[in-house]
Amino acid sequence: MSIRSLRSAVAFLTVIPAADRDGSPGERLGRAYFPAVGALVGLIAGIASIAMTSVAGGLVGAVTAVAVLAALTGGLHLDGLADAADGLFGAGSLERRLEVMRDPRVGSFGAMALVIVLAGDIAALAAMSPAKALIALVIAGALSRLAILSVVALAPYSRQSGLGVAATGGHARFDLALGAALTAVAGLLDPGRAAVSTLVAALITVCVVVLARRRIGGATGDVYGAVAELSLLGVLIVFAA
Repeated sequence: MSIRSLRSAVAFLTVIPAADRDGSPGERLGRAYFPAVGALVGLIAGIASIAMTSVAGGLVGAVTAVAVLAALTGGLHLDGLADAADGLFGAGSLERRLEVMRDPRVGSFGAMALVIVLAGDIAALAAMSPAKALIALVIAGALSRLAILSVVALAPYSRQSGLGVAATGGHARFDLALGAALTAVAGLLDPGRAAVSTLVAALITVCVVVLARRRIGGATGDVYGAVAELSLLGVLIVFAA
């Protein structure tokens, strides 16, 4: 692993300009750094939330945190969640479901998924103190990106092309192990809740992977996004409980 790998992960998962000088994200995607990037995004969102909470109250702070998460990632995972919901729950053949997931338009299942997840994120964050929300966002950011690594390592990819192809490739299990170690470091902020959150994120990931394998034969980039968003929500609910 290297600084170039870290830059590749930042360039792939966020809108932060961290690509190589030639504009490419680098020859390796730096998947092992996904949880570190997620934790960084959560940290920035948490700081923004604390600032807004001090000015306008907890609900506005929660909305700010969710908005910052979406802005920093360019809506990447939210777009995946919507497309995955439309494809996995829609009718038709495997080919039709994959075609629906490629469609940039958001269908009814996708719209419902976005509303439910975003409302859940805001409600969970609004129920926490600013300091607790900051810790929750850092751990949720790390665990949700570790969930992506888990799907990459454990589920076959269903397409020959697409943005998610860039996340596939060799050494996935090594990257998963290193990513888990980085996630464990973030978990030291609140070991008890982090342990419970890990179990919740793992359960969510398994459920989504099982559904995806049955409906489309494996994972896609949209499934990665869905796993990330649902795992993040699950972790936030654990901290809000």
